[in-house]
Amino acid sequence: MPSLLPTPPLERLGADGRFEAVRAGAPWRRPIVLLARELCSFAWFEPAARGAAAAQAARLYARANTPFLDPGVIVRRAGSGYGVWWWDRERVDPWLAARFGEAAPQVAPETLAQPPGGGWRVVRLASGFELQLWRGRALTASAWRRAAPTEADWAAFARLQRDPPVPAPPAPPAPQTLPVAAAPSLAASGIELTPTLAAQAAAGGAAAVMALAAAFWAGQALRLGALAGTLEDQARAAAAPAAAASAGDAADLKRIAAFQALASRPNPLAGLQTALRVVRAHGVAAKALAIDGGVVSVTVPYAALDRVEAITQDLDATGAFADVRPLPQSAEGSIRIEMILRGATAPGAGVGIGAGESAE
Repeated sequence: MPSLLPTPPLERLGADGRFEAVRAGAPWRRPIVLLARELCSFAWFEPAARGAAAAQAARLYARANTPFLDPGVIVRRAGSGYGVWWWDRERVDPWLAARFGEAAPQVAPETLAQPPGGGWRVVRLASGFELQLWRGRALTASAWRRAAPTEADWAAFARLQRDPPVPAPPAPPAPQTLPVAAAPSLAASGIELTPTLAAQAAAGGAAAVMALAAAFWAGQALRLGALAGTLEDQARAAAAPAAAASAGDAADLKRIAAFQALASRPNPLAGLQTALRVVRAHGVAAKALAIDGGVVSVTVPYAALDRVEAITQDLDATGAFADVRPLPQSAEGSIRIEMILRGATAPGAGVGIGAGESAE
């Protein structure tokens, strides 16, 4: 049933800090500010739990995977999972304060004001294009591009999606210009993690993790107790031939194992070269580079924030990295993109180099 109340004022905040009036509304109602898509990051999370445990898991996921030091967060239930949106409050809040003072508006990504889609689509926005994948009425993948996506852009986006409901079209769909919902229900219809709620989620999350860990290890103890007799028999049977092996054979086996382990280590310089090629392909110059064991990082200017999401997706698509994560550092005016080399072990001692000392 449509609301009988007058609609609130609706504005859009661009990545340049400018506000654009989208729709006039009752001045006494709390305004809504739609954040430009390039100011936001999105992820889809589908927990194994259900009910309250699923909501708690979504909150924990949102806290653990934020790409910003001081994030604004909205977690929305959709279908069998949750859509998680983040934005950088260090960047957005000063603009909101200058515009609205202490009367904080309701804030949400502009995507949440769009009508739902179905399958694959490309949406034309005021400052770029959004590539989307929908499962039913749930948005499960979103990526932003300043220019209309090329076939290569579309292929990279489609390649990252697992088990899509329908195969991706070979070429990008024609961009759609969508209307803003007449009365968008934004943060109020999801789980908005304000700083207070985020602190509560952290405390509750710690308790939940401890409870789950206790239950897990209790189950493991029962399982190990049931297998103790079998394992002891197997150990005694294996001990006899092992004792007969000569000390020379054991030393040779250790040397072979050491050479195999050394040969199987990922090459961090090769990973750094791969990362630099991707970053430079997006027209971004690195400020600094670093290698820390199995972790490679490339630091780029903060002004490249609108291209970081596309860079991250392309880095992930190379297959060279097990995890790629952008870490904005607003105070330093930079963004550090960290990548764990696929097959790498825990990081060891690290070494950093300046941007001028290119690894290529």
